[in-house]
Amino acid sequence: MSDGYSIKIIKKLVHAIHVNLFAGFLFLYAFFIMLFFTQSSPFFALNNWDDANAFFTVGKGMALGLIPYKDLFEQKGPLLYAIYELGYLISHTNFFGVYLLESMAMFFDLLLAFKIAKFYLNWLPAALVSLFFPILILNQSAFYFGGSAEEFAIPFLILFLYLILRHFKLFHGKPFSKRFYIVSGLIIGCMLWIKFTFLGGCIGFYIALFIILAGQRKWRELAKAAFYTLIGLVLSSVPWLIYFGVNHALNDLFAVYFKFNLSTYSSQLTIPDKLINSALAIGATLNKNVESKIMFLIGMADFLLTWKYFRSRAEKWMLFSIAVGLILGVYIGGREYVYYFLIVTPLTLFGLIAVGMFLQKSKRLIPHDTSGKGKWMTIIFFAIVTIYLCFGYNTNIQSSRFIVKKMPVQKQFAAIIDRQKNPTLLNYGFLDGGFYLAAHIEPDVRYFEKQNIDHTLYPENMNAQNQYVREGKTQFVVVRSDMHLNPAHIRIPDIHNLYHVVAKQIQILNGRPSLYLLFQKNAR
Repeated sequence: MSDGYSIKIIKKLVHAIHVNLFAGFLFLYAFFIMLFFTQSSPFFALNNWDDANAFFTVGKGMALGLIPYKDLFEQKGPLLYAIYELGYLISHTNFFGVYLLESMAMFFDLLLAFKIAKFYLNWLPAALVSLFFPILILNQSAFYFGGSAEEFAIPFLILFLYLILRHFKLFHGKPFSKRFYIVSGLIIGCMLWIKFTFLGGCIGFYIALFIILAGQRKWRELAKAAFYTLIGLVLSSVPWLIYFGVNHALNDLFAVYFKFNLSTYSSQLTIPDKLINSALAIGATLNKNVESKIMFLIGMADFLLTWKYFRSRAEKWMLFSIAVGLILGVYIGGREYVYYFLIVTPLTLFGLIAVGMFLQKSKRLIPHDTSGKGKWMTIIFFAIVTIYLCFGYNTNIQSSRFIVKKMPVQKQFAAIIDRQKNPTLLNYGFLDGGFYLAAHIEPDVRYFEKQNIDHTLYPENMNAQNQYVREGKTQFVVVRSDMHLNPAHIRIPDIHNLYHVVAKQIQILNGRPSLYLLFQKNAR
């Protein structure tokens, strides 16, 4: 064996050690950084986000034998509820299990970001790209309180991007493999069953692929793409079809997850109006996320207008189609919640890579031959800087146990509810406020919360909740109202005849104070 060959082997071994060590570092880094920025963390008494609490309630219900949509009315995908079910099984009484799953999701985000960056950059700048990535993901205007459907879908989207970019880099000019299509189908299926509006990027890719292959008259390749992608999609969907089929809830699945979301939850506008609305929505959202906006525009410009990364126009068109499809999928429904943008943040990775490429060429800034010790000193320094910078964009820590000493209203009410034997509870007129979790209660009514949907569009929700109150269905009812409203003036049918107020407390959420009232059923 020649000395030159031995040196190559040693260099490869050292490189592999560095990569594995860095993966371990990213694992610890992800769990550490999430302690401060998701309210699912043990640093927080509870997660203030009503969406996260609703997901936890449904996930807990699944663990206890209740069926989403049929027994508990919520409109996200069943895979998201299964993730929360796992979080509940890890920790029954709080969000600690969800925190662990969020941290794992962040770890995969960072690891895949590093692997993608490595296609174009040297080891150190690629590592720095992955370290800076959390600044764009954890920006509070998109990340919100933590635990969103978007957060758990990001690893699937980045994996999809990784597989495509890996093919472009390693197998340029060759057709995509059967394995690629099957895995892509699995990814599409997972995203479908978390929240189907996330599929826009995948649809954009397949539209571009269809146009390119049809233009080249490669019909066999098109058939292969459709067939093997469908195999992956079926493999990821069959378990859910079996689950709902066995529980006689297939009609509920399609009626709520698909029909309700498409016909009621989504705005009923014409296609041109939806396109205009989506353009306005993404523009407004980008203006609220200036750092992401800059990185997104830099990345798209550098990847699509130069030849530093791609070797054919087809590759550029595929990336462009993914970006356009993803954005349209998220915003064409006509709704614009701040956290919707989180699923778009993986596209900002291209901007970080573009900046990394610039710095890599400026060898005085990032020397190519940095020693092992120097690399790790640089990584640790930039990890600390990133965590520090994240505090400037995410202020969730202000709601942590370190700062807020007052017992939250959920805990105060739970102390009263827990005095009763086998108590029942209704979260009336607003999304799940975390009262079910705090009181260790699983709802025994289908409409356990009020969805963010106008009563005229879907009257069944509040009609059912009003009926629960009229019948005295639950022992306790939690109501949220304007802080200046006299509880005696609460206008809920028959609530003052059957219930009485046993506790009230003002609590601030998103800077706005609200009055929470706990009604208890009158003794007979």
